[in-house]
Amino acid sequence: MHQQDSISVTILSPDSIVWSGRVLSLSSSNGEGNFDIIPDHARFMTLLRKVPLVVHELDGSDASFTFDTAVLFFQDNVAKIYTHQAL
Repeated sequence: MHQQDSISVTILSPDSIVWSGRVLSLSSSNGEGNFDIIPDHARFMTLLRKVPLVVHELDGSDASFTFDTAVLFFQDNVAKIYTHQAL
C-alpha cells in the first residue's frame, strides 16, 4: 500500500501521544451527521463530542476512541485529533 492510499493519524493529549499510525479511513459524526474521511479528502475540521471516532486500520481491524471533547483537523492526508482527555 502506498502512503497516498492511507492517512497518517495522531491523537494527542496535553501529556502524550494517545495513538499514532497510518489508516485506511476515519469515521465519526458531528452536528451535521455521520462522516468518513478517506485519502485525498478535502481539508476538514470538526468538533467531536462524546461520539466514537473509528479508525479503520490497514490490516482491516478497527479501533474506536470516544472523547468528552476533541478537535479533528485533516489536511493533505494527515489527521490530528487534539483532546484534553487522557485515555
